[in-house]
Amino acid sequence: MRRGLLYYLTHWHTFRTVVGIVLALLIASALFWVYTEPARIPVHPEDRLLATDEPPDPNVVIVGIDDRSIAGFGAHGEYPFKRDRYATVLNNLKTAGAAVAAFDIQFSEDSSPAGDDAFASAIGQDNLAVVLAYGQTDLQTAGPGLLRMKNSGAIDRPLDKFVCGDPKALPGCKPVAQLGSTAIITDPDKVVRLMPMFVEARCASKTAADECVAGVLNPISFVAYRQLVAGTSVPLTYTPQGAHFGGIWTKPLWTDGQGLSLIDYRGGPSADGGWFQRHHQYLSFGDVYDNNFDRSAVAGKIVLIGSYGAAGVHDEQQTPSSRGAFMPGVEVQAAMIQTLDSINQSKFLQPEPASWVLASLLILCVLLGVLLPRLPALFGLTLTLGAILVYTGGWILLLGVFTAGLVPNLLEVWLALGLTYAGLMAYRFLYEEREKRKVTSIFGLYLKPELVDELSRSRSIAEIPLGGVRREISLLFVDIRGFTSMSERMEAEDVLKVLDVYLEDLSQMVFKWDGTLDKYVGDEIMAIWNAPAPQPQHALNAVRCAWEMAMRMPEVNERLKAKVLPEVQYGIGVNSGLAAVGQMGSQNRRTYTAIGDTVNTAARFCGAAGPAQILIGRRTRDLVQDYVAAEVVPGLQLKGKSADKFGVYRVTAIRESPGSPWVTAPGMQDFSDVGAGQRPTAIGAKASFANEGEPVTH
Repeated sequence: MRRGLLYYLTHWHTFRTVVGIVLALLIASALFWVYTEPARIPVHPEDRLLATDEPPDPNVVIVGIDDRSIAGFGAHGEYPFKRDRYATVLNNLKTAGAAVAAFDIQFSEDSSPAGDDAFASAIGQDNLAVVLAYGQTDLQTAGPGLLRMKNSGAIDRPLDKFVCGDPKALPGCKPVAQLGSTAIITDPDKVVRLMPMFVEARCASKTAADECVAGVLNPISFVAYRQLVAGTSVPLTYTPQGAHFGGIWTKPLWTDGQGLSLIDYRGGPSADGGWFQRHHQYLSFGDVYDNNFDRSAVAGKIVLIGSYGAAGVHDEQQTPSSRGAFMPGVEVQAAMIQTLDSINQSKFLQPEPASWVLASLLILCVLLGVLLPRLPALFGLTLTLGAILVYTGGWILLLGVFTAGLVPNLLEVWLALGLTYAGLMAYRFLYEEREKRKVTSIFGLYLKPELVDELSRSRSIAEIPLGGVRREISLLFVDIRGFTSMSERMEAEDVLKVLDVYLEDLSQMVFKWDGTLDKYVGDEIMAIWNAPAPQPQHALNAVRCAWEMAMRMPEVNERLKAKVLPEVQYGIGVNSGLAAVGQMGSQNRRTYTAIGDTVNTAARFCGAAGPAQILIGRRTRDLVQDYVAAEVVPGLQLKGKSADKFGVYRVTAIRESPGSPWVTAPGMQDFSDVGAGQRPTAIGAKASFANEGEPVTH
């Protein structure tokens, strides 16, 4: 039969595949929208993928203000320190040959004039570049690639004498120290991943009239790095393609539209101590103050000075590499220097391109949308987890071999794959529940409940042959002998009562032997085997059902007598062969049935059978001959049929298995064709043999 486009669009697998693809496209689009939103989901599984524990940049050393440093100043070990102590540290670092000293410390608070003067003088000495912190975390967008400190002013700025390195400096003096921003950005999960590269401060410099002048500051990490590699002559500039650093970098540093750049954390704190401590690039502030340190450790290097785990000083941050611990803010700046000081600028971190994310979402989700409808739920789950593992493993390979510097997007892809699986499974559940209701409504009146349940486990109604298929089936017809004349002599109500008892008992026997109850036609019952569900022993089940009907006729009559109703006698016909089975009828009313010559012949066998007789055809006899004894009924004339041609047989005995004894019943002991000494002996519902052997069948 030629099938058109409508068939393929409505066919179960194809239809569900279309649903899967549409669902996959919707989920991929939704997750891509989430990915592009500024306030995206605050979960970053890629943190673990990127986490390493490499040594810090060898050009950076941290001088940390730790608990030992504070306690080392005795009873006067208060913090913040007096400025003369910073002056001593600066002088010792200069003597040791440090290249840059960058303070991740605010100097906006009041202190003693003598200490301030000493610190200003130390800053003003030659041969040691100094970077001072100008910090405020309250930021707002100021323009493309630029953030602004909301309420910054002179109070947030280091004193003029520090900036100019002169105890007597006046506003408008020539700066000696460089100012750098210590502003940081935390993501919604409170983790620091981004560094603002361009921050506008309202008081970046002053005029001679002591008026603040706004200016753009870079982070102290970049200012210190620039002092080491290029002095102050090369500016950092923003473009939509990223931040450019003259000819120092061969590739721009990736920044987003606000000028934020990703920090490449190569390590983090652990149980063994801080990142720089573990790799012996850390000096205690107290040791440097006492000039008790290895001078070669700082010679020619950037020295970052700041709080390092001191109690009560809350300058610590969660970072992707901190594994639940906190990283001192000065180490965050050190990690940014390591990012900037990469030998190969191709390793500058940048997010996976949005086009890659979209392609990954579309390809993987659509692939699942096509495959999942064809797989069982467990196999589908395995496929989904496999896709997640392959995607993640592919990124691990790419990061290690080809595309170092890319930060993959994992979460949205993982979510998209999981939601595609969950959505298709939910659709499958809802669809199959509907299909189950269809099966129940169609077959609930024809089959016993167990068979209905078995059919309802089919994935769809399309898997059950309802539209008409040709297959071999076995049919059973049974009706009451003389029913017409009997019903004419009875009241209509009594006729219905007789039919109720008769049909109820015999219908239960059909269900017992896994038959499909096709229809009632007055007193006639039609039942089918091997449809709609396959039954390898369909003929044997049909004959066993017929045998039980014949054997239980006395019980049926006992029930009728108890209701003061007349007894009935019925005959049974069974035939096997090819027939068309399926849903048939008009547009308004359809029923499941079988049609064909096999059906007509079975009905005529039934009409020719005497009371409690079972007549079967040759094909049925061939299928059941190991279990059923039957004798030819010669000369039986059926309307439009030849008995010799069709081979009509009367069932005379039955047995459970090929080696078990034969069972016969009263009224079925005519074995004219059975060999001597092999005749079954009737004993009611059981039988035995005088000696072993089998009845001969024709």
